[in-house]
Parts: sequence; structure tokens; C-alpha cells
Amino acid sequence: MSGESPSPADRARWFPLARSEEVIPRHVTEALLLGQDLAVWRDDAGAVNAWENRCPHRGVRLSIGYNTGAELRCQYHGWRFASGSGQCRFIPAHPTQKPAATMSVLTFGVAETGGYVWARLAGSGGSTPALSHAGTTLRSMFFPAPAAAVMQALQAGYPLDAAGPVPVDVLDPYSLVASSAGVRLTFLLQPVDAGRCVVHAALAGIPAGLETYRFHNAQLTALRRGLVSRA
Repeated sequence: MSGESPSPADRARWFPLARSEEVIPRHVTEALLLGQDLAVWRDDAGAVNAWENRCPHRGVRLSIGYNTGAELRCQYHGWRFASGSGQCRFIPAHPTQKPAATMSVLTFGVAETGGYVWARLAGSGGSTPALSHAGTTLRSMFFPAPAAAVMQALQAGYPLDAAGPVPVDVLDPYSLVASSAGVRLTFLLQPVDAGRCVVHAALAGIPAGLETYRFHNAQLTALRRGLVSRA
């Protein structure tokens, strides 16, 4: 993590990386979490992987590789790594040789729930992440500002509609909720590193049509500009 090391508690915490609809089959998505570069991909059975974005052979980024549906193939020398385990299954230069068990990608905990793909960098077992309500995921937005600064800005109030800002309740250091008249908007922050984050948002209580998407995109864009102008 740029500038400082993430705490053990943060490394063991589940964070959203992307909306489920963005992690499409036969594609590889790149994500950053607490300074860790990740390759995120879905196999043909629907399972999602969150791996260190680095081939253990020569260190090439796996996010530029090819998702075969069952394996991730490195673009450099064609090494193939199995979905789930990250174990190397095939080395083109040695087609008859079984790869050693040590030839595997570093994998991280991954879960899919509430319309998001989540990951954590440490820990095992325990409950999977969950939103406190079923909702519609809105467009995620990158902020060139620390998660703590974005949390503080959101706490000042957030408009759920044209009527103006409503109070925002802090759920924990990385999530907040704005609610009024049955409408509930949950914010989930993904710390990219010490100075940047991504804001994910899920809306419940009203249909999320095009105008709703545009409204909240404009609100978050204005919030981001305000933070950047004060930096």
C-alpha cells in the first residue's frame, strides 16, 4: 500500500472489487486493493477468481493474459493456471512435464454476493460479506483521495433526490448509508492504496432507471471535484 502498510484488520476485511456484471466470462479484469494488484476473472462455471496480478514464472501481469474458461493463460510464455487453485497445469516449453506444486499463482479469498465481487487479502473461513439490503448497484467511481477523506465528505450529507442532502450514517470505517422515506443508498469504499479509493453504491427502495443513474453519477462527480479542489 503506497505510503503505509495496510493493517492486519484491513487485510482480513472483505472489500468490493467490482459489480458482478463487470466480471464477464472469457475476460480478465484488473483491480487494486490496499496496494495489491489483482487479476479478477470468471470461469465458464461461473466461479470468480481474485489472484495476484503476477505470473510466478517471469512476473508478467496476468490481467493481459487470456481467460480460456477453465484456466488463465499468461501472455508471455503461455503458462496455464487452473481456476480456483491457481496451480500451473501446462508449460508449453515442456508439454510432457507435470508442473511442480510450487508453480502456482498467489490466490486470495473471493466471494460474490449483493451484486458485487468481493475479496480479502488475508484470513480464511468466517462469514461471507453481505449488504444489509437487496438493491441495485450503481456505477462505481474512482476517487483520487484517501478513503477516510471520502468518508468524511459523505458524512456531511448526501442527496437521495432533488430535495437535497439527507444525513448519512456510518456503518464502519469503509461503509455508510443514506436513507429517507424508504429509500436507502449504501456506500462501500474500496481502498486502492493510502491515497486513492473507489466508491461503490447500491440503491434500494425505488426503481433505478436512467435518470436515477445520471443523478447519482452527477452527485458523486461533484463530490470528487470538491475533494480534488481542496487537496
